[in-house]
Amino acid sequence: MRKLIKKLSMLSLVVAMVVLAMGATPIIFQSLGLWRVEAKAEVEVKEEENQEAVEGPDKPQESDETAEEEASEDNEEQPTVEKPVKNPDTMEKVAYLTFDDGPTPGVTSGILDILMEQHIKATFFIIGELADRHPELVLRASDEGHLICNHTYTHNYKTIYADPDAFMADLMEGEAVLKQLLGSSYTSKIIRFPGGSFGEGKREFRERVLQEGFVYIDWNALNGDAEAKYVSVEKQLNRIKETTKGKKEIVVLMHDSGGKKTTLEALPLIIEYLREEGYIFKTLAEYEI
Repeated sequence: MRKLIKKLSMLSLVVAMVVLAMGATPIIFQSLGLWRVEAKAEVEVKEEENQEAVEGPDKPQESDETAEEEASEDNEEQPTVEKPVKNPDTMEKVAYLTFDDGPTPGVTSGILDILMEQHIKATFFIIGELADRHPELVLRASDEGHLICNHTYTHNYKTIYADPDAFMADLMEGEAVLKQLLGSSYTSKIIRFPGGSFGEGKREFRERVLQEGFVYIDWNALNGDAEAKYVSVEKQLNRIKETTKGKKEIVVLMHDSGGKKTTLEALPLIIEYLREEGYIFKTLAEYEI
């Protein structure tokens, strides 16, 4: 009996070696538990290879919270599209280009260069604190026929939205800077709330601004350059197409704050597209409130 068992074991070994040589699955070894470790290891390796092919080697995993923080580092505003148009039946198609959060060296000056080349007048909502630092850019924009408007002095949400009194104090500080810079040429009573005037939470702020003799204008179109830390030229042009579709009168939100290099690159294409769509360009001084 022992000799028979020994012969059967030798026969099993020979069969297993033949099976391995043929590339088939060694079922006999599986029954002994010898193949499972190797098979499991092979599966794990393949899973790792597949995962690496999808994600790329050594790609760090970034949390949504981290991505949101990075996207909002230089862009406090996350604009909401709402329609401020008071004259929707106008026969001509009008585009009011507006630039918030400047002036900024390199960006504002580049935008002014493009607007001059394109023979377009636009509206700039100025942060007073930045006007103090770069008065030459405010003066240049005004001298070249663009409309200068107040966008508060600090643009600090915690400060200005503490209560309506705090907002007015900050706004009036911005007014003082612009009046000192521009003198009698500064006559605009148009302001823009940082982040827009939207929402029930700003009702008291809106009412107070009107009581103090100002008017506020939001936007109903945008290029999306504040929707992330970096917004490509292609994305900006697509956002313009999306948010202007079917509208005869558009107030376009863009930014001339620091780091808006792609806004500079996109602006000529945006202007070209709007012209092809039949828009003419005006400042908000001609906007019907």
